[in-house]
Amino acid sequence: MEKRNVILILVIFINTVFSYWVKEQIGPFSNWVSGIVIAKGRNDDTNRIYVATWSRLYELTYRNNRWDIFDMGVTNGWGVCAGDGRNDGVTRIYAAFVLVSPQRSGVWEYTWTGTGWQRDTAIRIPPLSPSSPAAHGVAIGKARNDGINRIYCDDGNNRRIYEGYWTGTQWVSSAIADSYGVDIIIASARGDGINRIYCVGQGTYIYEFTWNGTQWVRELVDSTSRFYYGIACGYGRNDSILRLYSAWGSSPYGVYEFTWNGTRWVKERVKGINALPRTVIVGDARNDGLMRIYVGCYGGKAMEYFYNGNQWDSCWVDSAGSGSYVSIFIGNGRNDGINRVYFGSSNNYLYEYSYISTDIKEKSSDFIISEKINKYYNSLGQVISCSQLKKGVYFLYKKGKLKKFVKIN
Repeated sequence: MEKRNVILILVIFINTVFSYWVKEQIGPFSNWVSGIVIAKGRNDDTNRIYVATWSRLYELTYRNNRWDIFDMGVTNGWGVCAGDGRNDGVTRIYAAFVLVSPQRSGVWEYTWTGTGWQRDTAIRIPPLSPSSPAAHGVAIGKARNDGINRIYCDDGNNRRIYEGYWTGTQWVSSAIADSYGVDIIIASARGDGINRIYCVGQGTYIYEFTWNGTQWVRELVDSTSRFYYGIACGYGRNDSILRLYSAWGSSPYGVYEFTWNGTRWVKERVKGINALPRTVIVGDARNDGLMRIYVGCYGGKAMEYFYNGNQWDSCWVDSAGSGSYVSIFIGNGRNDGINRVYFGSSNNYLYEYSYISTDIKEKSSDFIISEKINKYYNSLGQVISCSQLKKGVYFLYKKGKLKKFVKIN
């Protein structure tokens, strides 16, 4: 039997489909993992994970069955994003920073030169009162709907949103609105093709900002409640309608969905959770083409929500993790074509969850007879000791794809 770079999922076939989440701890890092993004930051063919902590920025590359971690330097910020911020076709990394003596904050831009990282300042937040400036969330997008990407960040201490624009020769930044903010996204959440800015603090209202051609217009997504944490936009019901999702941070905890009906936002409670939620995302983390909602909570709890056509189902991704999950991202971090969900924790670690599902029907013609061996590999490339394998049918995977059935007699 081929053993090199092979994934063997040990599942005995008993007329049921077995699936589970595989968890891997990555790190430790220098502080809370407060921001995550997956991107081809070096503009090659390799996805890398960029991790922002409360003190430093890191680049993670998966190779040879392990994570190589590169320290990109001090930031003392919160969020991180990636994209074509200069509108020149080059992907760059954007991370919030906070410095003292003198006190200043903003967003740094990182460009890979081929030999190292070049750092520039995309957004400058000047010293303010009553609080020192502190950039939190960072986003990139065409929020003015003019075809031009700009960088956005929120100063959570002084309740302001800033915009950075590359003129072709330099970065120009300015405050564009007043708002509580820790998490920020740019999305066409009303389903009208118009991008808007959405931001939320920690236990605040959800704010929406629309550029009308001359100024930014602020509206509340929910004018009656102000205990929201995290913000995401996506096809959470797997239909053709974009919706907003945010976590409710007051007991009873849960997740809310917001749908624009043409005149107002319609709010619906998705489902509850028995922990204070902090971060939320919508994505295909099971690699089955279906969108689900993922929520990270205090106390190391993580939940998945799925709309089955008439109601919301939920299940644990992690019911007993360590620390508190304060950031989240879904993507192909290992460059194997498989999406995984990543949670950043207050215990200075990044956690990766891989969904493993057989979802295969028995076909006797595909069985092969194999001698027992002492080592197999799981989906993470880790050795499993199986000197006493039981009789049964096993599913052999290689690079995430089913290769054959293995029948142990």
